[in-house]
Amino acid sequence: MIVAVIGIILLLILLILAIRIGFNKEMSDDILDENTVIHASGIYSIIRKSPKEELLKIRPSQEELIKYLASINEDICKFPVSDKERKKLVEDWSESINRNIETIEQGDKEGVEFYYFQFSPETCPVCKSYIKKGQFVTREEIFRYPSIIPPFHLGCTTCLNPHHGKENLRDTTELGMFPLFSNESLPQLPDWKKVFTSNVIKGVTT
Repeated sequence: MIVAVIGIILLLILLILAIRIGFNKEMSDDILDENTVIHASGIYSIIRKSPKEELLKIRPSQEELIKYLASINEDICKFPVSDKERKKLVEDWSESINRNIETIEQGDKEGVEFYYFQFSPETCPVCKSYIKKGQFVTREEIFRYPSIIPPFHLGCTTCLNPHHGKENLRDTTELGMFPLFSNESLPQLPDWKKVFTSNVIKGVTT
């Protein structure tokens, strides 16, 4: 009788262990599937992966910027570029990258899925040939193509703003919001070597 009871207890223990092992394996598979999706999809990456690392890989370093600007005497508008303005161009480049990355990272915390382009504090004469004010991109597109994150060139005044779906964009768009991407291909963007000395760079208050 005692042997039979012990046998039943051992059988129950083995059954419980088998159930727990099966449950843990199922949970592990679910986590693996979720992580696979997270790295394959920009939607899941909204709260998981900052685009900063990927963006910095494709943007020129400060050393490259300084070296290039040393050979530039005037901007695209034929205005002379001073040493002070060269320094300001490099500083603003880094500040713009950090500001746009922070905008996206904050948007990730808030679940933002759409961002629209804006020119601030003034229209960018370089970018306006490539991007219209108010054109939008999705977080998925940012995930796939970090090169669509401003700045696009030296002196770029383009920035990304989050769209939560409730903002009044009447004064910030041209002809309403429409997508930057017309198909799956990355649209043409400005060459980073184009130099524009905005009023901010020049230290002029408007």
